[in-house]
Amino acid sequence: MVQTLLSLWLSITMLTVTPINDLINKSIQLDKSTVTIEAEVIGEVLERGDYAWINVNDKSNAIGVYLPIEMTKELTKFGDYNNIGDTVRVTGYFTRNCVEHGGELDIHATSITIIKKGAVTEHTLSKWKLSIALIFGTIAGLGYFTELLFLKKKKKKDEEAE
Repeated sequence: MVQTLLSLWLSITMLTVTPINDLINKSIQLDKSTVTIEAEVIGEVLERGDYAWINVNDKSNAIGVYLPIEMTKELTKFGDYNNIGDTVRVTGYFTRNCVEHGGELDIHATSITIIKKGAVTEHTLSKWKLSIALIFGTIAGLGYFTELLFLKKKKKKDEEAE
């Protein structure tokens, strides 16, 4: 019993996390092996019956993860322009050309754990970008009104000539 608990504790604490880029670059060596990744959930859950797809990105690359739909229920934030997605630890079976999914490189998850909750992203407008937008907006506006005045004068001149 003690040995079982000790081996479980060691397997959890000594967990080797593989960067997604390594899965891609070493796909032949890692094909059909159990891997663990830590990455941000991006996009949305793509439901497929009792299963689903999620995409994850660890800043080195992204990969699709196929998992039972129940495993997605705890996910609350998905990375996009306005959000930082939940960071998850996924363990699963890696294939470089999954027969079940049209030859795609993917992971069939056996477990998923949220290790950090996602959050809303704050977007601030920098002063220099605002200044440049105002300058170019003013130039465009002046050009537009100059063109209108020119066309109005031309039309008036053409009417006088008739």
